[in-house]
Amino acid sequence: MKKLIAILGASILLYANSLFANVYETTVSKKISTSFTDAFAGAKDVKWYTDDNKTFTAKFTLNNNKVTAFYREDGSLMATSRYLSGEQLPLNVLSRLNRKYSDCSIYSVVEYTADEHTVYYLTLENKDSWIIVKADEDGTLRTNKKMKKA
Repeated sequence: MKKLIAILGASILLYANSLFANVYETTVSKKISTSFTDAFAGAKDVKWYTDDNKTFTAKFTLNNNKVTAFYREDGSLMATSRYLSGEQLPLNVLSRLNRKYSDCSIYSVVEYTADEHTVYYLTLENKDSWIIVKADEDGTLRTNKKMKKA
């Protein structure tokens, strides 16, 4: 149940525009492939997906982290997301998180980077509830959703 809630929260936040699309595995152009290889040297288990042949999603592993990269058909990188551990959060985010949500533990973290800006979607857990929090690079925290445990 815990994993389901965390996965659902992250999926809805990161893949909302593809939930109802017919996404399928595909191959990509040389331009996209070259851009990807330049940006993510050492990537393993790369799989490409699209639903419109205009934007392409690469899912892969890099340094033991699961990463997703989003590309335009011209080969330009739109955004990336990756799963992190709580220890990998920036210190200012971690410090504010510990102060504001001292009764919670970090269940999962997804880092999302687009247009040189990074945000973190965190699923927190305490004895009574799950809390989904958005954290900016500067440490600003915003509660997106709070759910009571069954």
